[in-house]
Amino acid sequence: MAFRTSPVDPAALRQLEQAMRAAGRRIEELKRQGLVARDKADSSPVTDADVEAERILREAVLAIEPAARIIGEEGAEGGALPPPGSRFWLIDPLDGTREFLSGKDSYTVNLALVVEGVPVVGLVLHPPSARLWTGVVGQGASVAERDGPARPVRTRPLAASPALVVSHTHLDAQTRAWAEAVPQGRRTAAGSSIKFCVLAEGEADAYPRFGWTMEWDTAAGDALLRAAGGITLADDGRPLRYGKPGYRNGAFLALGDPEAARRLPPFGMASARAG
Repeated sequence: MAFRTSPVDPAALRQLEQAMRAAGRRIEELKRQGLVARDKADSSPVTDADVEAERILREAVLAIEPAARIIGEEGAEGGALPPPGSRFWLIDPLDGTREFLSGKDSYTVNLALVVEGVPVVGLVLHPPSARLWTGVVGQGASVAERDGPARPVRTRPLAASPALVVSHTHLDAQTRAWAEAVPQGRRTAAGSSIKFCVLAEGEADAYPRFGWTMEWDTAAGDALLRAAGGITLADDGRPLRYGKPGYRNGAFLALGDPEAARRLPPFGMASARAG
């Protein structure tokens, strides 16, 4: 079944949600069995859990869209990095592998659909809790606890004392300086794409990131955030686009309130493009 007039068919979306949960269960199963990490070319770790989760999600996407163009983190590492085209899927099967290996629970599974450079469908799963966020731009966002019913989520207007979420492991000097310049700002560290989810649920206001990331790191959370009423801005002040050379992001600022940028410190970061 291929998508036609809507970015995602409701029945297909349910299939994808089931696949996300299956990937999460497989990750937790392999974690209990004990995992050995190996280094990728960029020295970041990878495990069998990453590979297995990507396989499950890739098969699920192809089941609903046989001609789908899919860019997955592990496939990309193996050389499978096709050009994006006008419609493509991004998979990050285990966002936060370092946290996963260290015994922390701040890791996620991410699946996104990008159309004409815009992330329009995003699914984010937190395997330890089986919490699943789903967002379809133009149709809204929701979260479901394990197999319970989904409830809608929505971002909030910028708070008088803005709550900022920053990376656990990638808090660089520029990000720290920007966060400290926010009047009455309150900073909390979090891992993986959970930061986007916190914004989407209206529990925080901004997620600044100066260092580079890959598009599969952000697309699902970004789509969820946009579906919930927020936006992610690139360092030129425009909405972050996808399908860039090498699928690499520069600096970005994710906001629950799209108008918040006017009340926050400037976020022009040409220097961050150097990584």
